[in-house]
Amino acid sequence: MQPVASPDVPQTRLREKTKFRDMAVRGLCALSFAFAPLMSRAQEQTWPFETQRLVPVSASTSETYFGTVRASKIFSLSYGARGCIVEVSESAKDERVVQTGQVLVKLDDQRSQLALRTAAARISELATAIEERQLAIEAARADDRRRKQELELVSGEFERSSVMLGRGLINETTMDAIQRRFMEANFAVERATEAIANAETALKRAEIALEIGKLDMQSEEINLAHFLLAVPFDGVLVGFDANVGDCVQEGELAARIYAPDQKSVDVFFRISQLTAPRASGLSVGAPVKVTRINGQECQGTITRIDTEAETESQFVETTVDVDPSCAPNLFLNESVEIEAAQIASDDTFRVPNSAIDGSDTVFLVDEDAMRLVAAKAEIISRQTRETTIRIPDAAGRLLVMNIQATMADGLFVGTKEPG
Repeated sequence: MQPVASPDVPQTRLREKTKFRDMAVRGLCALSFAFAPLMSRAQEQTWPFETQRLVPVSASTSETYFGTVRASKIFSLSYGARGCIVEVSESAKDERVVQTGQVLVKLDDQRSQLALRTAAARISELATAIEERQLAIEAARADDRRRKQELELVSGEFERSSVMLGRGLINETTMDAIQRRFMEANFAVERATEAIANAETALKRAEIALEIGKLDMQSEEINLAHFLLAVPFDGVLVGFDANVGDCVQEGELAARIYAPDQKSVDVFFRISQLTAPRASGLSVGAPVKVTRINGQECQGTITRIDTEAETESQFVETTVDVDPSCAPNLFLNESVEIEAAQIASDDTFRVPNSAIDGSDTVFLVDEDAMRLVAAKAEIISRQTRETTIRIPDAAGRLLVMNIQATMADGLFVGTKEPG
């Protein structure tokens, strides 16, 4: 609808007012289009929270882990014979600390003692038989000497008789009798030689029998020793509860023993802690510090890292050997702390526990788009208030210090740095 000018108003003033009004309308429209994105963004919901700049931890740090003390080597003591217990070392049962050669248990060994005495008597008998064989050899050799002397005499007589027969001084009948005696003397010498050989053979058999008897006696001595359970080395007993009157079987476990100065700690590390690009101090041969609940500290060394990880937790069992001078003070199955020096990489950070949720997720801030970015953190170690994590290429970025349930990846944010 066009305005109508009154007769007393000039036509030019009316045109100027109309032009000014049109310009104002166009200006308002332009402003509304310019502020439309800002109004739309203002309508998005913002979240007030604090952030921190991620700064890599220092080149050398100490991380604490928890482990359990055990004996480095533990040996089983078993009964060597079957029988009933007649004696038990009460001092070993009460104190558990034993010395080399100390007798822990004695079994009923009457039958074994009888077998040993029988074997000893058998040896005496065989020794006497050897003496008899030696006398038989001497007698055979003496008889051999006599037979040879007799043969010499008969041989001389035979030669003289042969000469006399040729001269006709004796007849053939006499010569036949002399020749018969010569042959019998030869046969007697041969029999004497055979008797010596037989006597020597009998002596060898007697010596072999004596050796067998000695072996039988040694066997009985070993069997008798099995009725005594003795300590092989200085150590500490575990599970020794034998009582007089108990009957046991051969091979039955009596106790276990370990050296008190040879102890180690079983501790578990994540695979990620063992395979970091710029390794930590978690390697075979690396020194660590073992701390007891009472504050006592011992030195230790990583001696073994297992080659198999647990399927679900991805933990790897590691063994730390405790210094022998400190090991006797530790109890088996005692819980201790293991502190290891670690060389951190450029993507390792220490953050408050509130910055990590239950799935090990943290939220970074994309400062260009002002949006949240969810990132998976690799846990290095957890402490009471802080956690050491590894996030690739995150140095210098903003990290949300307190995760809220309503946070999500890509959410528009308003940030506030502490301080």
